[in-house]
Amino acid sequence: MTRAFLVLGAAMRAPGQPGPALIRRAEHAAALWRAAPEALILASGAGGEAEAIVAICRAAGVPPDRLICESRARTTAENLAFCRPILAARGIARVTLVTDGYHAPRALFLARRAGIEAEADSPARPAGPPGRHAMRLLREAAAVAKALAISATRRP
Repeated sequence: MTRAFLVLGAAMRAPGQPGPALIRRAEHAAALWRAAPEALILASGAGGEAEAIVAICRAAGVPPDRLICESRARTTAENLAFCRPILAARGIARVTLVTDGYHAPRALFLARRAGIEAEADSPARPAGPPGRHAMRLLREAAAVAKALAISATRRP
């Protein structure tokens, strides 16, 4: 069975211009791949996110045959839903989600809900201004509440 690193998309600055979170996640996935070169990297995200992840990983030395691009997902739930059949087709039952630490708990919850066994591995992030970190946490808290509400009203 092949190992896979599933890189969850993040905001683009402008068309073709990945934002800092996307760059951080893609570079982290490439570093994880270097420690496990038999693994696949599955890049997921719409609006050029998946393609940017692939380009960053290629620039970091990951060969094209180790990269898979899923470019329809607009949300974390879609990342997981659209990647599940790709993983299943390759016989991959467990993945490492590559996302920021504040996002990992929700991503893992949604992975379980989608029937994907997963662990998370997060890149280090620069400290940044405390207000920005607080805003990220508030945004993530609202997203967790939404995920829980949807989970309570829908079957997995």
